[in-house]
Amino acid sequence: MRFFLDSNVIVSGIVFSGTERWILMATFRREHTFVISQDVQREVLGVMQRRFPRLRKEAEQVLSLLRVEIITRKTYEKHPREFPGLRDPKDAHVLAAAILSRCDAVVTGDRDLVVLGEVEGVKILRPSQARRLMVTAT
Repeated sequence: MRFFLDSNVIVSGIVFSGTERWILMATFRREHTFVISQDVQREVLGVMQRRFPRLRKEAEQVLSLLRVEIITRKTYEKHPREFPGLRDPKDAHVLAAAILSRCDAVVTGDRDLVVLGEVEGVKILRPSQARRLMVTAT
């Protein structure tokens, strides 16, 4: 399966132990494919700088080591989309990148995305739901 990781999952996986950390570690097992976008990379580093400045260098290292496909901004910015029901338009890039990179699911803790459930065939899952799916799909 192909999973798109939202920035909040990566930040939580870097800072805290738990499901999000488990998901980051799953990128090394090669049982599934993990995808992020350039905007997600930027968001992770921005959040780390603002909220966890002492961990900024570690975040850069983690991002460089994760086994993920990185979707360039050019790929999804050429295809702007409007998503009915999306409460925060700033989240549209996540959905667009996941759809254009043919992901099966978006993994996020963002309630504005989770409430959508599914968009254009891409499931939107909380980290705990994604973990269960990863375990059963292997």
